[in-house]
Amino acid sequence: MSESTHHNAIRKGGKRRRRFDDLFQGLPRSASVICSNSMIHDLTNDQKLQIREYIKERSPGSEEIADALLWVAETHPKELRTKELCETLEAVTLIGARINAHLASTNNKSTPGAKRKKESIMTIYDLACGHGLAGVLLAYRFPKVRVRCIDRERRPCWNTYIEAFEGFGTKSPGNDTVMANLNFEEGDIMKSETLQQVLPGDYLICLHGCNELSPHVISAAIERRAGYAVMPCCLREKMLGLSTHSSNCNWGIMDDTARYALQVGYLAGKFQCAKVVAISHWITNRFLIIIGDIII
Repeated sequence: MSESTHHNAIRKGGKRRRRFDDLFQGLPRSASVICSNSMIHDLTNDQKLQIREYIKERSPGSEEIADALLWVAETHPKELRTKELCETLEAVTLIGARINAHLASTNNKSTPGAKRKKESIMTIYDLACGHGLAGVLLAYRFPKVRVRCIDRERRPCWNTYIEAFEGFGTKSPGNDTVMANLNFEEGDIMKSETLQQVLPGDYLICLHGCNELSPHVISAAIERRAGYAVMPCCLREKMLGLSTHSSNCNWGIMDDTARYALQVGYLAGKFQCAKVVAISHWITNRFLIIIGDIII
């Protein structure tokens, strides 16, 4: 596509109040959540149309995102899972709003020249990024902000996403490529050198980090005065010094959703986070995001 003619440094995000639970409930399911093996490619034509409209609703003014993602699904049938798409879009909608609010607040206190400088300095880290779709979507929404996706290995779908957005996306003024502000790095997040380059004002994201990874990322963000959005996945029993069941079951039985919510709440309180937000529980049973704002 031709280079974008608009001069905005930030593309619009989705409307957070719009809910899509009816769509999520109608997708292939396993128990109470979207089936983890379901692929966008294998959905019915009607479901694919619904998915297209859903992506467009979550990407106002950037309908090319729907074109790019559905191209991935059609040309690489095993690289775009239904659950991963929905949970990533929902998380990025919430996280993007926090980043956008911070940039707007910072820019309102600055001169126009300082605005451009601040937007170019901030770096978003998508840690233990897996498929990397969250980082790709945030890089496209904020083309003047650097985005670094880090994980132990690069999955094949990463190159497919880049190809799709380069083919269907629009360049931001001053960029040679659509995704010029995005890169992938191999690394172990639990090793301290991986996060040594994080600066005050940066933003750390970790979606579905298991066990010690979530508190590790939050601690690193607070230490470096960076913002963070962490969606914990597995939190091992007593990992946080908190027990949620007894060996002889004389406390009664706590279901998995209650146990997860209790552990996330405990983790959020321990680090005095700004807020806890949720995506739809019809997508996943790991649906809570711990948010910490940037402190400058």
